[in-house]
Amino acid sequence: MQACLVRPLALFVLSAALVSASAVADEVTATAAERASLLQFYGQQYPDQPAARTVFQSVPVVGGHGRELVGSVETAPYRGHGALCRTQRTKFVLQGTGKQERWQEAGIEYYAWLDRGTCRPVAEPVRLLQRVPDTELEGVLLYQKPLLERARLLMAGNTACAPLRSLKFSLAAVDVGASVRQEEERYALVFKSDRDSYARVWLRKSGGQYDAWNVTCPPML
Repeated sequence: MQACLVRPLALFVLSAALVSASAVADEVTATAAERASLLQFYGQQYPDQPAARTVFQSVPVVGGHGRELVGSVETAPYRGHGALCRTQRTKFVLQGTGKQERWQEAGIEYYAWLDRGTCRPVAEPVRLLQRVPDTELEGVLLYQKPLLERARLLMAGNTACAPLRSLKFSLAAVDVGASVRQEEERYALVFKSDRDSYARVWLRKSGGQYDAWNVTCPPML
């Protein structure tokens, strides 16, 4: 396997492809050769950021047929504000076949979780779709469970969400935006159900507390 340098245009196209395919990605086990080649390529690109672990996924080829292998290299966790822990994953796509196989970088994703201990890696950290200040992020992660329960009540009045309200959800991502046009921007907690459906809970802040303000149920993250 041979590595190649990433061109800016290729990076943009690959990043967009990964976002589109993220909802149907399947975690897979890479071969020893694929794992070794990814770590070698990553080490060449980021010699001062040691890899803590790797995650491999099979995703559909956007605009084509079949699937392709995506490898993510995660850095060691580091302490944020209070109980907040952070890490980042650099994504790479395996291009070509046979002797022409090579890894191409496809963007960086940021993750966080709460751990008052030593910031040990967790299996499913929360993805940050936008940058969120540490103090705000710690707060919304801390109160995610009561916010979800409040959101279940809001789901009853939403046609798209009502069938999902009794499902088992876990927090997948934190976002910043607006539920409708020209509305004030708010933080949003994106919960994923055990049936691969999503509930985006928009938050309202009053003083130092958050409350579930609105809920939407998009088909993907």
